[in-house]
Amino acid sequence: MVALTTAICAAAAGTSTSTAAEGSRFRPAAVGPLGVVATESAAAARVGRAVLERGGNAIDAAVATTFALGVARPQSCGLGGGGFLVYRAASGRTAALDFRETAPARFRPRTLRGGGLHESFTGHLTVGVPGTVAGMDAALRRFGSISLRRAVAPAQRLARKGFRVPASLSAAMAENAGRLKLFPAAARQYLVNRRSPYKAGSKLRQPSLATTLRSIALGGSRAFYRGRTARLIVADMKRIRRRPRSGDAALLTRQDLARYRAKWRRPLRGSFRGQDIVAMPPPTSGGIAVLQMLNVLEGYNLRRLGLSSAASLHRIIEAQKLAFADRGEYVADPDFVKVPTARLISRGYSNRRRALIDPFRAGSYEPGLGAFGRPAAKGAELDHDGTTTHLSVVDSAGSAVALTCTIEQEFGSAVVAPRTGFLLNNEMTDFGDPGTANEARGGKRPRSSMSPTIAVSNGRPLVVTGGAGGSRIIMGAMFAVLNRIEYGLDLAHAVDAERLDAQAAPAAPILVEESRLAPGVLADLEARGHTFTAEGEYAERPRVQAAGFAKPQGRRKLAVSDSRTDAGSLAQRRRR
Repeated sequence: MVALTTAICAAAAGTSTSTAAEGSRFRPAAVGPLGVVATESAAAARVGRAVLERGGNAIDAAVATTFALGVARPQSCGLGGGGFLVYRAASGRTAALDFRETAPARFRPRTLRGGGLHESFTGHLTVGVPGTVAGMDAALRRFGSISLRRAVAPAQRLARKGFRVPASLSAAMAENAGRLKLFPAAARQYLVNRRSPYKAGSKLRQPSLATTLRSIALGGSRAFYRGRTARLIVADMKRIRRRPRSGDAALLTRQDLARYRAKWRRPLRGSFRGQDIVAMPPPTSGGIAVLQMLNVLEGYNLRRLGLSSAASLHRIIEAQKLAFADRGEYVADPDFVKVPTARLISRGYSNRRRALIDPFRAGSYEPGLGAFGRPAAKGAELDHDGTTTHLSVVDSAGSAVALTCTIEQEFGSAVVAPRTGFLLNNEMTDFGDPGTANEARGGKRPRSSMSPTIAVSNGRPLVVTGGAGGSRIIMGAMFAVLNRIEYGLDLAHAVDAERLDAQAAPAAPILVEESRLAPGVLADLEARGHTFTAEGEYAERPRVQAAGFAKPQGRRKLAVSDSRTDAGSLAQRRRR
C-alpha cells in the first residue's frame, strides 16, 4: 500500500501540485545512539557491527566489512577489485583514498579494440591490477586502531565456515553461469558441480579464499602483491599467454602487481544550503558530478517548486545533463590528464552553466570548457551493468566512512586464478575511446562513477552515502543528499524516494521510476521536450546505502539499506 510521506507545497505558476510517495518496499532505518553500519549484505554488516562493539572505530569497521563483502557478496566486491574511500573524523579532519585498479604496463589505447572474449566483458585481458588489499592496508595504517590481521580474521572465518546464499547471489550465479563455466576455478567455486547456481538458502564455503585471506593476515599486503597470491595470479596469466583460448589474452605481470600503490588524494570540498559536502576526486567522476549538480540546483528553490514536481524534476534533469557533458569530456586519471577540477566545481562556473537552462524546455549541452581532444562520444555511456557495492559507517564518536568497492561487472571478468578463491575485476573495460581523456594507458586508472559522499551539518555527518550500479551511481548519491537537505526527508525516505537518470538524454530516453509520481508529472515533462523509459516502482540500479545522524543535534544515528537491494544495515548494540 502506497502511503504519502510529504505534503508538497504548490509548484511555480503553470505547474501542478505534486507529491512524493513511499514505495511498497520501503525499509526503515536501523537506529541507535552508538555506531551504525549500512551495507547490502547482512553477513558483512554483522562483521562491521562486531568490530564497533569491540571498540573499533569507523575505519576499522569499514575495512573489516569490505573484506567480509568480498566473501558474502563476491559478485560485487573482493580482493580482485578496487574502489574509493572518503573519511571524515569526528574532529573534522577529512581524507580520500584511491584504491582504484590500474592498467597493466603493456596496456595500450587500442588493446581492447580487436575481437576476443573481452567483447563480452570477460576474460584475462580485461583484468586490471587489484587495489583492494593495498587500500585497506593503507586505511588502517593511517586511521585505524586494529591490525590488518584482526580486520581480515572475520572474513577468513566466514569464507571457511560458509554462509547462507541470499536470493540475490543465487540469481547472479544463474545469470552469469555461462561466463563462469569458461574458467574451471570460477565454475568450481560458484556453481554446484560446476554447472548450476547455488540455491538460495544453501551454504557456500570458500576454502581457497579462506587460505588467501589467511596469507594476507599473516603476511600483510606484501603477501598479496609479491607473495603467494601474486605468483598464482601471474601463473594463470602466463598459462593464457602460452595457450590462448577462445580469443582470450593476458597482459598482467608480476611487475604490475609489485608496483601497485593505493593513493591518498585531497578530497573535494563543497557546500549545499550551508551544509559541507566532502566527496571523492578523480579518477572517479562521481564527486565532481555530484558537486556540480548541487551547485547548479542551489540556484533554485526546489522545495518551493515541490518535491517530485515537474518543475523540480526538469531542473534536476538539466543539471545532470550539464554535469555529464563535462564528465565525459574532462574527467580521467589526474596522474595522466590535467583535470580542471577546481573550475568544474566552482560557484562561478556553475552559475554560468545554470544560465543555459530553459525552465520550460529540455536542452542539449556541450562541455563548458572547450574540447579535451577528439570529441567525446555522444549518447549513452558504455554501461555493462556495473554492480559494485557500497558501505557507510558512522562510529560512536561521530567519525564517518563512505566506501565503494567493486570488481566492475557482476562477477567481474569471471576469472578466478586457481587456488586463489576470488574473482578478478574486468575494470579495463571502463576506459574510453583512444584520443579521449579516459583513453587507456599502462599504469593508468580508468574513470569511475563511484560516488562516496559525506554531507555534514553542525559538525556532524548528516548523510554518509554512495551506491552501486555503474554510471547510475552518481544520481543515487546525489538524490540521497538532495532529498535529505533540500526537501528535509528523513534518511530512509531520502533513499527510498523515486529516482530518474538522464545521463544519455537527449540522445536516449530518461530512465524514471514513474509509478510514484503524481498524475500529470510525466505529461508535463514530456511537454517540455523530455522522453522517458518507465522503470516501474523501483529500478534495479542504483543501489544506495546511507548512514548519518538523525538530526544535526542529538545522539541517534541511522543506517539505511536501499529498498532496491538486500537489507544489511545494523546499529551497534553495546560498547566494549
